[in-house]
Amino acid sequence: MEKEVNAPNIIDMEGQNSKSSSSKDGSSGSGKIEAIQSVWGKHGKLLIILALCFSMIAFEFDNSTIYTYFVYAQSHFNQIAALAAVKTAGGLCFAVLKPLVAKLSDVFGRGEMYPVWLLFYIVAAILCAKSPNYESYAAGYMLHMFAQTGVNTMNDVLAADVSTARQRGLAVQLQFLPYVFMPFTSAFVTEKVVNGIGWRWGIGMLGIIMPIGLAPIIYLLLSWQRKARKVGWVTKSNITIYNFFSELDMGGMGLFTVGLALVLLPATLAGTLANGWKTAWVIACVSVGGLCLAALPFYERFFAKHPFIPTRYLKDLNITMALLLYCTDGIALGVTHSYFYTWCIIARGYSVRDAVFISAVHRAVQFLFGIVLGAVLWWTRRYKWLIFVGVAVRFLGYGLMFRIRNSSSSTAEIVIVQTIQGIGDALVGTCSFVASTVAVPHKEVAQMTSLAVCLSTLGSTIGTAIGGGIYTSYFRAELIKELGSSGTPALIGSVFNSITKNLPPIGSLERDAIARAYNKILAYFTYVAFGTVAPGIIFSWYLPHRKLTDTHNLVEDQETRLDINGKVVVEDDKNTALSIGRH
Repeated sequence: MEKEVNAPNIIDMEGQNSKSSSSKDGSSGSGKIEAIQSVWGKHGKLLIILALCFSMIAFEFDNSTIYTYFVYAQSHFNQIAALAAVKTAGGLCFAVLKPLVAKLSDVFGRGEMYPVWLLFYIVAAILCAKSPNYESYAAGYMLHMFAQTGVNTMNDVLAADVSTARQRGLAVQLQFLPYVFMPFTSAFVTEKVVNGIGWRWGIGMLGIIMPIGLAPIIYLLLSWQRKARKVGWVTKSNITIYNFFSELDMGGMGLFTVGLALVLLPATLAGTLANGWKTAWVIACVSVGGLCLAALPFYERFFAKHPFIPTRYLKDLNITMALLLYCTDGIALGVTHSYFYTWCIIARGYSVRDAVFISAVHRAVQFLFGIVLGAVLWWTRRYKWLIFVGVAVRFLGYGLMFRIRNSSSSTAEIVIVQTIQGIGDALVGTCSFVASTVAVPHKEVAQMTSLAVCLSTLGSTIGTAIGGGIYTSYFRAELIKELGSSGTPALIGSVFNSITKNLPPIGSLERDAIARAYNKILAYFTYVAFGTVAPGIIFSWYLPHRKLTDTHNLVEDQETRLDINGKVVVEDDKNTALSIGRH
């Protein structure tokens, strides 16, 4: 045994095979990442982080502008009332495709999948920008959701791939650094676009920006992968069609996706129908969707060879409590923000730029505080009580929301509440993500990452669906009540379906009445959010109190990788390594 100062001890055992539990098949996604780590050199991790940040600048520019353009597109086609339904469908797509994206990245590789999602971005931008009717626009919107969830999931998986358990929170949050400032700079862009060249050109130019943003990460991954293949550390996979669908767990994902779609979409649209929830197809869809979701755990337990939700996850309190916290937090966020931007425009009378500013405060604070929190996790190595504090902060934030949902609240009060909510979201979201992803071995990190983010996004989608159901069921009645005799069918229909057409001027009696109707609807949203975060106290209390380490996860005793000389290096928690000759 040869010792070096400040270096791991090395034992060279030439001629022996390594069968470490964490070693990977060179053709799998995680195996390719481990091979890449062996050839990326001294500054490889830094280059990956910088490439991720660069890709996130483009991603967050898209994310902070596209939804404003989508609102004006909905208004252009007189479909504001369907905004929640479209957002629910998009959010559902964004959520449920994450496990599929992760599975594909495990089957084909991280570098191979980035170009696929980039292609979706380009096609979606063209389709939306050139849409002659609402149907074409909606198709482009859904393709855009495919692209966004693909890139978003790949970035999260890659950040989890290259970080230790102790670094996980900081690594994942650092990639969101551009979101701290991007929404505020992009607000000037969206205002100029909406009031100038129009929303079509705004969406179209994103088809040019995204290829530039993703080019560095694609180049680095594929070039390093090629280098690893030359020395035999990456092999080509031969997979049959049956094995391909088995690896993706298409049966389980089909039950999951169809079940959620058949429950959430009718729930959002029921309020727009003459018979509401009594409509025959609504009842049929919800019933079939419920049966699909009820059958899912049995299929995953007894039939799926590669389940995307292994039933053993449900027996792990660390995973179960963290995912429940993630999901309920998403529901509360989704319901309170489903019509927040339109409330800013109509009820408060803010300009496009100011409405974007105020809407973005929550997310900007969440990611800024999330970076600070990542550093705190790295220093303290603990997360349980931070989540508990986060739940308490969320309670405080939703309590204060009752104060701002009226015409007398100031802009400062609205911003302060958004700030408090952002801090609470950072505490709950970051710590829940870390708690769930450190509880699985490296070969399952992509799967757990996608599942965690899927449930968070799914929670937000459920919240949006609830918000849409409340809006379509009660807003028209509130408008009739508040407007009284001045509430003509034309005015009510215009306010219900658009944020730009035939609105009474700010300060008029009709506009004040419309604002009061909006305030009542948003109060209903807040009631739902307050009740949703309440169980978080129980979830955080039963979350195990575990210490983060400098290994990749808290499950495997040892972490295996290949060094630059082609030897398997096994690193344990005591900074001791074994170098085993590769065969």
